[in-house]
Amino acid sequence: MPSEITGTDNGSDVRLDLLSCDQVYRAERAFQNLMMHEQTEICLAVSGAGVCCVLNQELPCKAGDIFIIPANTPHRFFLADRDGSLSVRRLRFRIGEWFEGEIARPESPRYCYGVFNDNAILACAPLNVRMQEKVGALFDDIESERTEQKAEWTEAVRFDLAQLLINVGRYLNCSIKNGSSVSPAESQIVLAALRTVKERYGDADLTLVSLAELFSVSPSHISKLFKSVTGRLFSDTLRSVRLDEACRLLRDSALTVEEIVPLCGLRDIPSFYKNFNRYLKMTPAEYRQTARQSATEAETLKNRTEEKRMSILNEISENLQKGKAKVVKELVQQAVDEGARPSEILDQGLLAGMNVIGEKFKNNEVFVPEVLVAARAMNMGAQVLKPLLAEDGAQAAGRVCIGTVQGDLHDIGKNLVKMMMEGKGLEVVDLGTDVSPETFVQTAIEQNCRVICCSALLTTTMGVMGEVVKKAEEAGIRDKVKIMIGGAPITEDFCRQIGADCYTPDAVSAAEAAVAFCKD
Repeated sequence: MPSEITGTDNGSDVRLDLLSCDQVYRAERAFQNLMMHEQTEICLAVSGAGVCCVLNQELPCKAGDIFIIPANTPHRFFLADRDGSLSVRRLRFRIGEWFEGEIARPESPRYCYGVFNDNAILACAPLNVRMQEKVGALFDDIESERTEQKAEWTEAVRFDLAQLLINVGRYLNCSIKNGSSVSPAESQIVLAALRTVKERYGDADLTLVSLAELFSVSPSHISKLFKSVTGRLFSDTLRSVRLDEACRLLRDSALTVEEIVPLCGLRDIPSFYKNFNRYLKMTPAEYRQTARQSATEAETLKNRTEEKRMSILNEISENLQKGKAKVVKELVQQAVDEGARPSEILDQGLLAGMNVIGEKFKNNEVFVPEVLVAARAMNMGAQVLKPLLAEDGAQAAGRVCIGTVQGDLHDIGKNLVKMMMEGKGLEVVDLGTDVSPETFVQTAIEQNCRVICCSALLTTTMGVMGEVVKKAEEAGIRDKVKIMIGGAPITEDFCRQIGADCYTPDAVSAAEAAVAFCKD
């Protein structure tokens, strides 16, 4: 039973990620492939359908379903079939790092705010649309607080975690719960026993009797608990874990059977051959040959798939540079259909093409019309990717706001800078023309922008840029936001004179500078 241990020594840690499932569910092999985490885990299926396997329970899983799984509980999400897909947004945290008292004690009825108050080994339910939005928003808030770590961020995360558990717990009261009849304390013994099996499978002295002694219970009692919670006999579980490790060594090493047997805690070579053949219907030598042949075939298929994927991404880039918007949109959809990650399509297809256009524009090899048609092609492709990027966990390179300053209605240069910035993966808030200093600053605060970009074509409006700097200082955000300026009459000396952070002479340089500021 593979174990993914993701604990950390950093206090008050909470982790969020997006899991794209790649393993097909096979009932006879599922238990051996379950994983264990040291954190409590809240999982929200965001797309596709598949199977959630927790101990001996096989639960259907589709978009909108939520699963709350206690720490150290063996589980895994699977595809229902090879042609399917399943993406799960996961939030992990150690309950004892965020809460105290009965909320953090597994034996308490209020453990995790009562989510498990019927002694369930897990809780799950299909959420309605409103509840999905509420849970998703809390996930977003926790991720934002964890990433930015502003003052009192841990208190904010603790509040959001409590809200999440309370809301889900209330919803579960009228939904579905799945669990075992054993008490929370007894469940913890079984989970600890499973972890011991995983960590000490190579110890030939590990038996049901020694495990019972370790937990100060009788062998018969722990045997009954094990069967009740996992649906399997302890002896079968220990044997399967040891044989799985033997399979791994046969597959990934050149060790002989004589060397493998003691490493896996197995008794002797004859019984190993007997159990191996019963377990896998082949000899160790046959398994090693089959596994290596399968690995070679899988590598060949992977290389072919990679070549095809890169070919499509290159086509996206090349057609974007030619401004073929319709073709770019079709190629982006084709790449999505063939399994390329949205973030890969964006980075290696669309943004790669815009980077080439940007360099050519900087070197006077192409001009404004070519940039405009390339940007239009990129936007067409981005329309396909936009709803998928959120599911994929992709984030913009940063957020900036841009506008032409108050008293100036010119926007061609501003629009060109915006296109180049978007071509670098930045999220751009376009304020338009005739923008007051107060609007620049207020937008930066409300939209959490890292950069303010001010454009001016008229010399009579240059002074407004200095007012933007002053307003940012008055609002107390000057040390958090960079201010960039540009336009025909603007110079480096003027930038220094008003206290702005950066002047760039062209759109490409402006985009590059904004990306650099967002990385700081």
